[in-house]
Amino acid sequence: MPFPNDDTKFQPGQSGNPGGRPVGHITTFLKEFGNASDIEFTIIKTDVEGTVKKSSSKLSTGDRQTINQAIAARLLQLALNGDLKAIKEVLNRTEGRVPQPINLGGQKDNPLLTAESGKTWVVKDNSGGLPIPDPDDD
Repeated sequence: MPFPNDDTKFQPGQSGNPGGRPVGHITTFLKEFGNASDIEFTIIKTDVEGTVKKSSSKLSTGDRQTINQAIAARLLQLALNGDLKAIKEVLNRTEGRVPQPINLGGQKDNPLLTAESGKTWVVKDNSGGLPIPDPDDD
């Protein structure tokens, strides 16, 4: 399907994002606002017809705790109520993620092939390091 309007599509040599990536990371933004106890913000949305819609919101924990603390408390509450996603998130954050085994093949029924020579190698020890040549393979 052709682009609907040739005047608005990117021209050769022209950046689609001339301002570049905004300064700062989302993590910095979240830390700054998450450590506050009150946030007030306005979202301005403009549609293709030029209609502008504004919505403002205020979030406050009443100086009792930071927003990050309130989020953590809510996550714990969900976990204690049996929410499996919340339980997984709490455990991943507190105990660390469970290591995922990586199997690249190398068993007798699934040999590794090296791209440069096509020689078959069978991994005898998957603890890391280099593959060991199969003595049965000439």
